[in-house]
Amino acid sequence: MNEATAPLAGVAAPPSSNGIALGPWFTPTRIALIIWTAMSLIALVANWQAIAALSLSDTDDAMRMAQVRDLLAGQGWWDLTQHRVNPAGGGVLMHWSRIVDAPLAAGIWLLKPLFGQAVAEQIIMAVWPPMLGAALSVACVRGYSGLSDRRISYVLPLFLILSGYIVIQFRPLRVDHHGWQIFLAMLVMGQALRPATWRAGLLGGFFAAALLAISIEGLPIVALFAGLAALRWALHGRADDRDRLCGYIGALAGGAILLQFLTRGPTGLTGSWCDSLSAPYLAGFVAAAAVTFAVARANPAAMWLRFVLLGVAGFAAAGALVGTEPQCANGPFASLDPIVVKYWYQNVLEGQPLWASKLHDAIHVIVPSLVGLAGSLLAWRGSETDADRKNWATIMIALLGAATLSLLVLRSVSTAHVFALPGCAWLGLRAWTWARTISSTLPRIFASAAAALTLPLLGSMAVTVVLNMVVPSLKAEEEESVRQAAAGPYRSDCLDPAAIAALAHIPTTTILTPIDLGAPVIFWTHHRLVATPHHRNKEAMADSIRVFADDPAKAEALVRKQQASLIVFCRTANDFSFYRRARKDGLAAQLYAAKPPEWLEAVPISTKAGLSVWRVLPPAP
Repeated sequence: MNEATAPLAGVAAPPSSNGIALGPWFTPTRIALIIWTAMSLIALVANWQAIAALSLSDTDDAMRMAQVRDLLAGQGWWDLTQHRVNPAGGGVLMHWSRIVDAPLAAGIWLLKPLFGQAVAEQIIMAVWPPMLGAALSVACVRGYSGLSDRRISYVLPLFLILSGYIVIQFRPLRVDHHGWQIFLAMLVMGQALRPATWRAGLLGGFFAAALLAISIEGLPIVALFAGLAALRWALHGRADDRDRLCGYIGALAGGAILLQFLTRGPTGLTGSWCDSLSAPYLAGFVAAAAVTFAVARANPAAMWLRFVLLGVAGFAAAGALVGTEPQCANGPFASLDPIVVKYWYQNVLEGQPLWASKLHDAIHVIVPSLVGLAGSLLAWRGSETDADRKNWATIMIALLGAATLSLLVLRSVSTAHVFALPGCAWLGLRAWTWARTISSTLPRIFASAAAALTLPLLGSMAVTVVLNMVVPSLKAEEEESVRQAAAGPYRSDCLDPAAIAALAHIPTTTILTPIDLGAPVIFWTHHRLVATPHHRNKEAMADSIRVFADDPAKAEALVRKQQASLIVFCRTANDFSFYRRARKDGLAAQLYAAKPPEWLEAVPISTKAGLSVWRVLPPAP
């Protein structure tokens, strides 16, 4: 045992006797389901009013349900076009996957005969995200069950429910794809921790393909595990590692093609998009698989030659991707209009680097990953078997990669925290065991309380409390967040029941709104929208922002170009505030001051939330 870890690791029971005496019925899987179910019931009760009102906190949840409704109404399985958005441009082909739509649509379809469409939607939107979270909980305890300290599987569910950035993606009404990303990333990790076999590689590769079919954002994680599998074989040249690598790469390529065809049809195999799984990525995976299989068949004895040839496989994949679609080298958002980048993309914090966030949020991102890394490193150093050392090395490398990614793109933090769970649990168990050996009562209590700080949420809160004392601005940030949360459920969209009813009485038409209001209007009304916060509709997004925030002399022409007959905005929404501050003479500033141009007239509606509706008058003769 390493001297650096002896004070902590030395107090742990040996692997053969470190189980927790709870009786044979209380397996880690059952404990995980019990704890997650209890937490979910509390979440359902706490969010009961939001569930009853379908108060969605994210525009993607609203658009997801619009997609599901269209599917249930008869839109084709392979037709992912949102026809009610950008009608002047023929609709918007969404970059989302039917894999996420399918369970939502199936649940609503089954419940609709019993409860009607509206209640069926409420039930499924409330219970499906926690159900997916239950699957994640089981995946975690089973995926990490191969670690030598069996106690980790028993306590891991507690660490999971106290990981705020994970749990928030499985709360009631959170029906978008982020929960699926976390779940599938954990399934890939679980197979990476299994003994090296063809089966482990095939399952890991298929789960990776499913992750990419849902969102191409998972590509760095998929590539990370491919690199891990390649590194193992390149270092040691063992046949089992070669089998795992070939299984992973082969299932990734084959699974991606299969899932792409099943969810998007023939067009999905030939279409070229950089923001979703499509022909360029499929070409890259096929190229990687072909070269990898050739290298594996050659089975070079020299380690340096294995590294070189596997590097060729990586270059072949990148070359096939960029050669098929050069634009993909610039990323999916490179073609956005600068005004869309300025007023929309840069304000979508989940897509920005960590330093764009508030310090309070950054603490909750960084601390769990650091604790998980520390625990994983100590566990690796204290491992007594090669298999356990290899597993902890896998966790460490995956966590380091995911944590680095979370610094660059905030939305990756949930995956990083899933990979941090075993390290946090290992450190917490060691700290707790050491605390119980202290004979003096008061120090033992303090040491036991300190062990609880390895729980992600508690550790982050403790760091925040300490920093609040020395960084006054951090406390002010926290107080501002509390004030915004207490501002009411309609602050961001003004769509209270009265406003929704008023819009429902207006004959179906095309509405132009600020970007963030678009998806909620699609969800709550029967109207068509010029733009929603979805980047493929980049020209209409740019026109919408220019109408409000750019040259007011051009606003009317842009509105008529988009064939909008109503302009609707929420006075308290963040994006509308950005628009009206952009130009003092801009349309947003004019409408906020109730001084509209001559081509608009007010439409009085009944609302207490501040929604404002303006009719576009016919052009002057």
